[in-house]
Amino acid sequence: MAIDINSVWDLNDVEGLKDGPYRIIDIIPHLDCIILFPLTNNHRLRRPTAILLSSFENYMASGSVMLIDFQIPSFLLLAEENLPSSFKEKRDANFSLISDLVSERDFLFTYATSKRMTSLVQYAQEKGTDRKKLSRLLNAFWQYGQTKNALLPAYSNSGGAGKTRKAKKGTLGAPKISRTLSIQRADKYMLTVIDKQNIRKSLMANYLRVNGKSLAESYKEYLRKYHEDELKMASISNRAPSVPSLRQFSYWKERLFSDDIVIRKRSTERDYLLNKRSVLGYAAQDDLVPGSCFEIDATVADVHIVSSFGEQYILGRPTIYSIVDRATLMVVGLHVSLYYASWRAARQALVNCFSPKSEYCAQYGISIDESEWPCAHVPRRFICDNGEMIGLKPQEKVVPFTELSFAPSYRPDYKSFVERRFKILNDSLIHQLQGSTKGGRVVRGDRDPRKDSKHTLYEVTSMLIDAALEHNRTIQKSLAFTRPLLIEKSLSPTPLNTWKIYISQHRHSLSRVAPDEVIARLLPPEQVSMTRSGIKYKEMFYSCAQIEDESLAAIARVHGRWKMDARVDDNTVNHIYVRLDEKQPFTKCHLSSRNVMLKDIPVSEAEFIQDWLGSHLEKMPVTVESIDMKKRHVQFEKQAKKRTNTHSVPYREKIKNIRENRLEELRRTTHSFPEHGEDNTAEIKLEAKVVAMLPRRNRKPGK
Repeated sequence: MAIDINSVWDLNDVEGLKDGPYRIIDIIPHLDCIILFPLTNNHRLRRPTAILLSSFENYMASGSVMLIDFQIPSFLLLAEENLPSSFKEKRDANFSLISDLVSERDFLFTYATSKRMTSLVQYAQEKGTDRKKLSRLLNAFWQYGQTKNALLPAYSNSGGAGKTRKAKKGTLGAPKISRTLSIQRADKYMLTVIDKQNIRKSLMANYLRVNGKSLAESYKEYLRKYHEDELKMASISNRAPSVPSLRQFSYWKERLFSDDIVIRKRSTERDYLLNKRSVLGYAAQDDLVPGSCFEIDATVADVHIVSSFGEQYILGRPTIYSIVDRATLMVVGLHVSLYYASWRAARQALVNCFSPKSEYCAQYGISIDESEWPCAHVPRRFICDNGEMIGLKPQEKVVPFTELSFAPSYRPDYKSFVERRFKILNDSLIHQLQGSTKGGRVVRGDRDPRKDSKHTLYEVTSMLIDAALEHNRTIQKSLAFTRPLLIEKSLSPTPLNTWKIYISQHRHSLSRVAPDEVIARLLPPEQVSMTRSGIKYKEMFYSCAQIEDESLAAIARVHGRWKMDARVDDNTVNHIYVRLDEKQPFTKCHLSSRNVMLKDIPVSEAEFIQDWLGSHLEKMPVTVESIDMKKRHVQFEKQAKKRTNTHSVPYREKIKNIRENRLEELRRTTHSFPEHGEDNTAEIKLEAKVVAMLPRRNRKPGK
């Protein structure tokens, strides 16, 4: 191993030297001498020492001497242009004092081998300074690498930063000054050791807790608990209490507890891991086989859409999630919804990626064969940004399937393939639609694109599926130069052909997951209720063969409804997945015929109807007409009570001759009954033929 000047070595069991780090400040081969400077005891003056170079090499061979790294202080790690002029002047002045000494090898050898240096005293007198100052400058010069910057002032170490001072008697600092002479300010409070202990206890009890109080409220609680008597006496004496100020309380919060402790104590473990922990991501190199890496990202579509229930209801711009395979440029997953970029929307895209596509396309009126979009696989890893995919939920749900990799913030080039697919979709489709923003900024005076919005979410999703299928069938030039297997098999360089040929050759990193596991883990979880009309979810009802066979709806009608776990596909309300029994997998339940109006719409449209209904209920909690109606009813009740009080009749008289009273009332009001003497025998005979079945009385036991 080479022995270099300025290198630092750790010496152990070296004869004549104390253990510790040493810097080599010179090597004199013709004298078989090496000069070392100890790097310990920075506050004491030290002198270099000389040992035999051959002995040093022997110690190296035996392991007693080892090369180590030396940490340069931060005040020396400054660029020349960032140094203040005062620092440069002080450095240059100090270097001018020792420049003649450090440039002479004879001085260094003599200084290292002699016990006394009279020449150093004479040199100090010539320079107009003292010997100790020269010794300190030489120590600093050798300590920090024998460079000119080693003599920079170490002001960062001045003042005892971070150390607790011993307070003098009396108040510290300038007294509080009144802005107007008519007001007398309170005296400063001198904190004691007990005060600091009480501040710590109060912070632990009130501030450093999950959902803890604010610092101001914690300060008030501290005063109430530990300065109760002083506050009461000050109130009686009409003076300011002698208590610590909020500024002192805040200062000692910073001194007693680090920022990391404050963050952890005031956060739940889930909140800390989800929102406040450090996020370490990495960007991988391009992969060469399908499934090595899928890129996932979201963007807001450059088009406004309307509700399927009327063009007057503008819903804004939907969010598009796209998943692209790096190796083949294949669009392997797609999801369009009204949800903003979030874990709820991302999980729908993952479900689409892991599931066969024919059923998904059929929901939007597109009939395809599985071979036209043969992507229903799990990759070896996903790369995504540190947005909605960061947190506990993605880690819990996705990591059992595959690995998550995170790109650095504000670096879309780490997901260049999926970002490029968004641009292709915009240029080829979205910017041609009515209501498109064209991807540009809003210019004052231009027509608002929302006025031209015509398309529904269903239509936009269907067109985007067509665009994704067309992209998978389109020739990509980059594939021709990176995938020799296409040339070997004489296939056009399209994403679909690349995907198929690599799969057929078993050259991929893909795997499959059972549909039940995808549904259970990734679809949004919801709570539904079993009612007499079927399974109820967001005012919609669902049923299946098992519910009918086991009469679960009838049981719910008799014994009351109960909750069940469900998984919801946000793409459509036509079906949901319900766990009818805890020991069973999820069962697919279809929309009931009573909700046929909602068929083939996404969940967001069903939520729009609920919002629409809720807005009408808020506008009219009761009808205006019901106010006058209620007043009339109250008036009728008063009149009835008044008649009852005026003409009091015994109960037996009141219920007597009800039949005759009824007939008499009919004659007075309707004249529908025959006069006296008319023959109504036929009607009586007809009524006599009517047979009324009376309820059968239960027999007594034993008869």
